[in-house]
Order: sequence, then structure tokens, then C-alpha cells
Amino acid sequence: MSALATPSPDTLPAKGYSVDQLAGYIMRQLGSPTWNVELTKQQVLDCIQDALNEVSIWLPPVIVGSIQLIRGRFEYLRGQDMGQGVARVEFVEPNPVPTEIFYGNLINPAPLFKVGVDEYDIFLRWRKTWQRVTSIRPDWYWDEPRQLLYIHNPIERYQAAVFAYGIYKDTKELPLMAANWTKEYSLERSRYLYGEVLAKFGNAIPGPLKDIQLDSSKREKAEQRLEKLKEKLQNMQTGAGMLDVD
Repeated sequence: MSALATPSPDTLPAKGYSVDQLAGYIMRQLGSPTWNVELTKQQVLDCIQDALNEVSIWLPPVIVGSIQLIRGRFEYLRGQDMGQGVARVEFVEPNPVPTEIFYGNLINPAPLFKVGVDEYDIFLRWRKTWQRVTSIRPDWYWDEPRQLLYIHNPIERYQAAVFAYGIYKDTKELPLMAANWTKEYSLERSRYLYGEVLAKFGNAIPGPLKDIQLDSSKREKAEQRLEKLKEKLQNMQTGAGMLDVD
């Protein structure tokens, strides 16, 4: 069995490829350098950016972080890049105490327990109900226009686990499935744009011996592939599962 040829620096890997590698791959798929492809590099880069935007919307990376709450402070994450915004916040108390009694024991005290896991589970359920009834648990709201996370009733002993949807800014960040989709979509988007450019010549361009016939259906074929790729991306979102937004 012969050894595989060493790939050139321009060879497009399955993932981790650069924008320039993808742009070169697209131009080769369109016929360059055998044919003079009437697309500028910026036009191809725009098609790649369109693909990154689509992936970011339908299959975004998840940003996870934590915040230490401060009593009297209601605004958090000011000036921080949270991508498409905060999708979920969970409040965690590091060490809930089974004998804890809230607000001077306004109703029956927390049940007293032994050391078993089942008793501790009962305590946590009781405690969650008690927090809901007395409204002492913090709550949150993400202000999209101002890019601010508001925490209502920030109790210092709580920590906030923050989940946000990010934005892919570079093709090198894409996981395998998203990288493959981005490659296909960028190519079809460029092919559609190339068809738009060729349409200005009509169905043929003058040649030295006879007119050269153009593929007049290039745009239509690319448009159909783009629709199928969008549907595929939406199905990828359903299969991967997104964060449940409260």
C-alpha cells in the first residue's frame, strides 16, 4: 500500500482550517486557476462570514462562567462580551445547611434530620419550596439592548452560574460538524454569487471561433443547495439540544 501524499499548506483539513484556506478551496472549486473566476477575495470572505453567522445563530458555542453575588449590587457583566446574550442563570449556594431556618421561623421549622442521603434530599426539596414561597431566592433578567445582566435580590452567599450563547468569530473555532457545514454553505453561497456575476453575460459570451455557452442554471442549483443546507443546520440544532431558557 502506497503512503499518502503529504498535504500542501493550502489543503483544507476537516476542521481547524483558516479563513484563507477555506477561501482558496472555494476558488479552486469554482475553477481557479484554470478559469478566471470573476469573484474578488472579499466577496468570498463575505460568503464565509455569512456561513459563520448562520452557524452562530443555529448552533452557537456555549459560554459558561460564574459570578459572586454582592448585596445591593444589581447590575453584572457590564462591558463584557457575552456573544448573543445570556440564556440561563442558575443560583447555587455552596453549603446549604439542613438545620437552617429562614426569617426567624415564620412557619414550621425545617425538618430535623439524621445523616442519610434520603433525609438530606427531603430537606433540599423542602428548602426549595420554602424559598419559592418567601421569594428569597435571587432572580435574573438579561437586558439585550444594554448588554447587562440584572440580578434581583442578590444574596451574597449565592453564586450565579451563567450560560450564554457565543458567536463564532473564526473558522478555526468550529467543531467538526459545524466546520463541514460552513465549508459547504460558503461554497454554495460563493457559487450562487458567481452565478449572479455570470448572468450579466446572458447565455453566452463571444469566443474566437464560436460563442462559449454559460451554465445559466448555476444560480438555481446553488439556491436549492443553500435551502437544503439551512434545513440541515436547523436539524443539527434539534439533534444537539440547546439550553432551556427559563
